[in-house]
Amino acid sequence: MKKACMRATAIISLFVFAGATMAFAGGFQIYQAAAPDAMALGAATVGRDDLVSNAWYNPAAVMEFKETRYNSGYSLAKINWEYEPGNGLQKLKVKDKTQIVPGSHLIHPINEKYTAAFSFYTPFGLGMKWHDHDIRRLIDSGLYNDPAAAPPGMLVSKAVPTTADLKVPYFNTTLATRLSDKLSVAGGLSFMKADFKLRFLSRGIILPATVAWDNFVEYRADGWGLGYVLAGHYNTGKDWKFGARYLSNADVKMRGTVESHPTAGNTYMKGTLKLPSTLTVGFVNSSIERWQLSCDIMRTEWSRFDQLKIDPRYAWQPADGGFAAPKNWKNTLSYRFGAEYKYCEHWTLRGGYVYDNSPIPDETRNFELPGTDGHIFSLGAARKTGKYVFDIGYSFMLLEKGKAGTIPLNGVGEFTGANNHFLMFSYTMNL
Repeated sequence: MKKACMRATAIISLFVFAGATMAFAGGFQIYQAAAPDAMALGAATVGRDDLVSNAWYNPAAVMEFKETRYNSGYSLAKINWEYEPGNGLQKLKVKDKTQIVPGSHLIHPINEKYTAAFSFYTPFGLGMKWHDHDIRRLIDSGLYNDPAAAPPGMLVSKAVPTTADLKVPYFNTTLATRLSDKLSVAGGLSFMKADFKLRFLSRGIILPATVAWDNFVEYRADGWGLGYVLAGHYNTGKDWKFGARYLSNADVKMRGTVESHPTAGNTYMKGTLKLPSTLTVGFVNSSIERWQLSCDIMRTEWSRFDQLKIDPRYAWQPADGGFAAPKNWKNTLSYRFGAEYKYCEHWTLRGGYVYDNSPIPDETRNFELPGTDGHIFSLGAARKTGKYVFDIGYSFMLLEKGKAGTIPLNGVGEFTGANNHFLMFSYTMNL
């Protein structure tokens, strides 16, 4: 069994350099795609103790497993953001692209008192790609010109994002133990690697109409970070189970480069990616025969993301090579509901709903992440055959409309994010 555990851990490590570039409604958090069973249940799973994805969602809820279990899968995401500029201009659409989020989990009972859990997943990611010619057309239209009167000879500039890619895969390693027959707890470490790319069209004009520069600027950076996870699970012994999980915040020190900066040219940059903490609490009820009904509430500490700031890496570099864009995000709550029906020994059916708040205020909403409040409807099924379980989960996300930011876009136009689709497959096996 020890060799099987080491073999599966090696398999998980192969996923570390695979990535995800997408965003759900709640900022750039991708919470419910760690496994298809979780996706189908709206990720209302912190109270469950019978899912291998507990390795991620609640590592304290793994004490019921008596043998080593391994789960692996992929989620496919189709994001469809649009921007309506108004003023008779044609609307913009993000580039048509299917994005991938991998997830892999391992639960290994050590003895009757301790169980280890390992999980690889990308809980934070972003992938927004707009067409260059559309962004240039918007700037050419004059929609974002400063309406305030400015004297001739003054230099004014504008920067509108065309691409924003962020991938932050986590590798969690935890250890769970029983404090009593009903109560178990777990703790462990989170290792993360962030990769970031930001590309935007920058234009500088000396008033009234002299173009000083007009080019695309690209920032690239990566870095490593460390956090921790704490969890608890309580089984009343009857029809109710309760769970809680805390994933700590983390500061990832980023190092990278900027290319084609209008004044600094190609040079070295640095910054800090402030990842939020999340606290999830929930319960499961199984008083109805064959049914498990669950509900979770999750708080995300998005207020840490107050600005997007990039600085020159060395003292000898030009001071104007970086930038600071206000974000002023707020903390959010998401509400998750799931229902599971055991149809027979081999088939299990699932459904879920999520109301996900967006942390993004109207004044800072921009092209790199125009997130709004969202409604997520999910369903899925599992097929058990011998030592294998095959799962499928599907989610449809409907996003509300959101005004363009008053700071970056002068409040011109609005973003819409309807018709977003997520599909995930996985298999689970005994080792």
